[in-house]
Amino acid sequence: MDQLTTPAALDHTLAFMLLESFNKQGALTSWDARLTSMMPGACEIVVPMSSKVSQQHGYFHGGVMGALADAAGGYAANTLLMPVSECLTAEYKINIMSPGIGDTLIARGKVVKAGKTLVVSSAELFVVNQGKEKLCAVMQQTLFVIPRENS
Repeated sequence: MDQLTTPAALDHTLAFMLLESFNKQGALTSWDARLTSMMPGACEIVVPMSSKVSQQHGYFHGGVMGALADAAGGYAANTLLMPVSECLTAEYKINIMSPGIGDTLIARGKVVKAGKTLVVSSAELFVVNQGKEKLCAVMQQTLFVIPRENS
């Protein structure tokens, strides 16, 4: 692989900061969500199906899909912003293209453009059903860049 196709690794200190931040996400941690991949400008978050994340028909709830996509885009941005800054969501739009029928929901976020005050990110959501991934939603968001609080 050449340099253009080889994924860059995150610094261990930055990866630890991102995981520490993620673990403070009460909604996501209560849903058993896991941050499974991080690289500069991208991340992946996975959540298993459970009664905590389903709606009345047994599918992944649309609000859960939106929150997972929002978090994936935000953490993709934070891979580029931390340790000096981080982000808050200004807005997002999600298109749910098919019901979230399956045992796992995967959100893959990536930065589209990072600026000094705003970041535009996107995320694709896939549902895994019987071992096969299916694209079920796409999201685009704008994030405010804010100073990182040392906590």
